Amino acid sequence: MPIRPPKHRAAAQARRTTLLEAAIDVIAEKGIDGATHRAIAARAEMPLSTTSYFFASIDELVAEAMQTIAARLIGQVEDLISGFVSVDGDVEGSIERLVELLTASRPAEIAAEFEIYLQCRQRPELQATAHHMMASFEQTTEAALRAMGVNQPGEAARVMIALLDGFALHRLAWPRGDADRRVLLGGVRALMRAYLPDDR
Repeated sequence: MPIRPPKHRAAAQARRTTLLEAAIDVIAEKGIDGATHRAIAARAEMPLSTTSYFFASIDELVAEAMQTIAARLIGQVEDLISGFVSVDGDVEGSIERLVELLTASRPAEIAAEFEIYLQCRQRPELQATAHHMMASFEQTTEAALRAMGVNQPGEAARVMIALLDGFALHRLAWPRGDADRRVLLGGVRALMRAYLPDDR
């Protein structure tokens, strides 16, 4: 019979996960420079010593939080883009589903994504995480666009990701409700028209 792990191990893992989620939220709100032991412990509603118990340093905690964000975002984009491909050839319906999902994205994770990008120059150790995340976004989008019959899917994927990232960044600074959905819908439609064959 398999041996069940001790309950305290599960509880410890839960506390560690809570700290990582708190770190993600703090990074999204205050940037990496604001991600201190004290700020993260306070957000997690845990004693200050808890962060040092689970992580050897604040840099280790921040690095793992960044990797957690990257893995989560990669998974979300893969799910998002896979739903973008319509099996019945309904490009317009696919675009509308994509925009609905994008405008419902969690702001904290989007802010943390851009924090990774912005910190790459000051923190070269984040470059591998950023590059992996960006390459995954582009490859997933390229595969979806190729399946839809888009011309130059590699180039179109980079343009699509740039459009979506730029829009998400602007929404962090100035969310505009229903107008956001309308503008993004128009932008994605225009992009698809530029790359789809004339008969589509």
